[in-house]
Amino acid sequence: MKNDRPSIRYFAAMLVLTTLLAPAAWAQNTLERVKSRSMLVVGYLDNASPFSFANGGKALGYSIDLCAPIIERIAVASGAKDLRVVYQSVELGRAVNLLRNGAIDLMCANLSDTPERRKLVAFSPPVYFAAVRVLVRSSDKLGSVQQLAGKNLVQLGGSTARRALDAYAAANGLKWQVANMLEHDAAMSQLQLGQADGYARDDIVLSNALRALKDPAQFTLLPERLSSEPIAIAYRKADPAMQKLVDLSIVEAMRGGQFAEVYEKWFTRPIPPENRALDLPMSRELRSLLAAAR
Repeated sequence: MKNDRPSIRYFAAMLVLTTLLAPAAWAQNTLERVKSRSMLVVGYLDNASPFSFANGGKALGYSIDLCAPIIERIAVASGAKDLRVVYQSVELGRAVNLLRNGAIDLMCANLSDTPERRKLVAFSPPVYFAAVRVLVRSSDKLGSVQQLAGKNLVQLGGSTARRALDAYAAANGLKWQVANMLEHDAAMSQLQLGQADGYARDDIVLSNALRALKDPAQFTLLPERLSSEPIAIAYRKADPAMQKLVDLSIVEAMRGGQFAEVYEKWFTRPIPPENRALDLPMSRELRSLLAAAR
């Protein structure tokens, strides 16, 4: 299967370039908007733990923490007085359009950086590398994605799972039916009720969803990785001031150790609301980026 995503070498080179950029008198589109409104709107998904989720009326998560230094830089660079930061829960399928029309200023969740999305919005350096996998019912005793040939699958509309499913099917001579769901709970319900035979989504989100269940053994995450996808913070395209601000925030966090600390907090230690640990060590791809940033 052809991989049309930027390579680790590309991302490493981008990190080096970011550190070499000199300050410039760029048009500050987002910063001017923030200053004029004295408000910054941060988009997030309220059910995409550990990246972003709502708990006790507050937005929490890995991506939320990584956005904190970006927000601090925006507050200073914009010169906004009494800046109000609003966290807005959005649907995954609407995130790109909401960024483009100015309804949100940052998207701090688990949005995949894809060539298609890069035509519409801009992304930070990757903050995670995810893989699309498929969740099935354990009672069906399936051990391989190929056993789903001819069956009904679900995915969230607007996610990259559909592309991964289509590419895998084409490469392996498979056919299946794929339906779009608006929300994670709806997709899980379809799977539980037997109306779908598999649920395709980022493996980290599915793994976390299993940990929240009273009986996670009723589901099985199939072993095949259908993709390798960089996840990043998104913002409006063609805004060089924001690009420099966002990139430097991530690079400095990588250099100073804060990035690794945030990763450990959300992927290796107990996290709310269940206070269970994911026990997921940092991937080789992400470790390579941290090394390049230093």
